[in-house]
Amino acid sequence: MSEPRILLIEDSPAMSALLMSHLQKSVSAEIVHCRSHSEAESALQSQDFTVAITGMNLPDAPNGEILNLLCSKNIPTVVFSASVIDDLVKNYASRRLVDYIVKDGVTSVEKVATCVVRVINNRSTAILVVDDMKTSRSELSSFLKGQNFLVFEASTGKEALRILGGNPAIELVVTDYFMPDMDGYELTQTIKTIYGSDRLRIIGVSASTDRRLSASFLKAGASDFIYRPFLPEELQCRINNNVETLLQLKRLRYMAERDFLTSLYNRRLFFERAENFLASGTKGAIAILDIDHFKSLNDTYGHETGDRVLKAVASLLAKGQSEGRYLAARIGGEEFALLFMKTDRDGAIAIAQALLSDIQGMALDHAKGPIRITASIGVVKLAPDEPLDNQLNAADQMLYLAKSRGRNRLCSDQPFDET
Repeated sequence: MSEPRILLIEDSPAMSALLMSHLQKSVSAEIVHCRSHSEAESALQSQDFTVAITGMNLPDAPNGEILNLLCSKNIPTVVFSASVIDDLVKNYASRRLVDYIVKDGVTSVEKVATCVVRVINNRSTAILVVDDMKTSRSELSSFLKGQNFLVFEASTGKEALRILGGNPAIELVVTDYFMPDMDGYELTQTIKTIYGSDRLRIIGVSASTDRRLSASFLKAGASDFIYRPFLPEELQCRINNNVETLLQLKRLRYMAERDFLTSLYNRRLFFERAENFLASGTKGAIAILDIDHFKSLNDTYGHETGDRVLKAVASLLAKGQSEGRYLAARIGGEEFALLFMKTDRDGAIAIAQALLSDIQGMALDHAKGPIRITASIGVVKLAPDEPLDNQLNAADQMLYLAKSRGRNRLCSDQPFDET
């Protein structure tokens, strides 16, 4: 995904500087500042923008003409103005507005920055719109695309389930009630049997006058419900609230699964994944890596340096994990566990040996001179019928053997193996 680019249209130097400062602190993006309609028009001819921030009245366009220009370029726009006119509110969706914020104090600038961050983050959020009426479906999809979301469309419940199965990135489903093959209530129930609320949320919509529909949807597992015709701002707020809830759940899940110091997976997550992998009966291997002489290193250089060493080794392990070579976790102190799920013991030994060489090649800067690091590894072949604890103990025994033979080496349960 390309780096976001923000178009800031503001003629006041003081306000421009304040906005630029808040935006630079809030998001990593290129910011293009224009002071007039003509400058903005010129910038739009040569560059694409993720989101725009503009006032209503500019020196060369005092009657809100800038909004027509931005709308013609299909750019999600945040209006930041001293006042907001009724026409703007009524045509909120058609003008591709993502928010309008009144200049009423210092906090208003913070609101703008928060809104811009949300619009940029929306690029990575996929939403599925389910409605058998093409006009209604297109109208809703167009609105969501205007908010910078990635949008999928389905005209039936079965098609919706198929699209969900093929696109795991979808995190939110907005579904109508009346559909030919299964109604929105049934679709919601079916989705909830497959996906948890921390993974996917559902908003029901309907033009029905039956006020009981909302309760039916919520009881079926929907996160929210809204009646048509809906006020665009209300729909946007409900969408944003559900997306924010998903982000918070992701953060909580991340914190629950990660080691606080190294950001690798923690012991609990490793055991959970390893147990599931063992149950599959697939061939693989498991290893324990330990940093050599870590206590002495801590005593000599201090715990802050010890933490730097742990992070350096973890960063190396994370690189191999991102390449799909293994699952890595910090399981305690200076010990790390590796689960090899795509290779046999020989392949695991080759990868682990390369890790040892890479660790040995690292040097951390320090006032007392470069700090050299080595590690030892014990590797064993996975036995699907054996408890995970037993297999970790076996890897730990190989690790102990590697340390007893001089450290900075690998030992495995392969006969006569010492590398």
